[in-house]
Amino acid sequence: MHKEFEQVIINNQGRIRYIASRYCHAGEFDDLYQEILLQLWRSFESFTGTAKRETWVYKVALNTACTFVRSSIKHKEIKQSALHKVISDSQPSQESCQAEILNNFMNSLNDTDASVMMMYLDGLSSEDCAEVTGISANAVRSRIKRIKNDFENQYIGE
Repeated sequence: MHKEFEQVIINNQGRIRYIASRYCHAGEFDDLYQEILLQLWRSFESFTGTAKRETWVYKVALNTACTFVRSSIKHKEIKQSALHKVISDSQPSQESCQAEILNNFMNSLNDTDASVMMMYLDGLSSEDCAEVTGISANAVRSRIKRIKNDFENQYIGE
């Protein structure tokens, strides 16, 4: 079981790191990352296999991150605006790589949209995204379409 858990973490490390970085201040990243790993470990034995492993990882990681944020606000009285990275109004330069452009765009999205888009880019189905976020599969598809249009309008133009 220990090796199987290790493999799940290795396979999903990028997802876990992204979620942790999205929901915390830079100085809190390690704490949130460790908390997500701890919650994944605690719930690993109860994973029934009715959902994909990736879906389960997203669900545990997002729930842990949301709990972490609520706890941080409660204990440290952090303002809501401090939870999101400052986003530059300037367009990326021509030298910007695709990853920077995508990262800037993802940072401009609210948490639910960013989570949906991250899962979509990872190849999860609308139904899997719906299971993780708690919104309907139709709502997920509508969000993805709107997000794609926003990206096109912002970065591709006419």
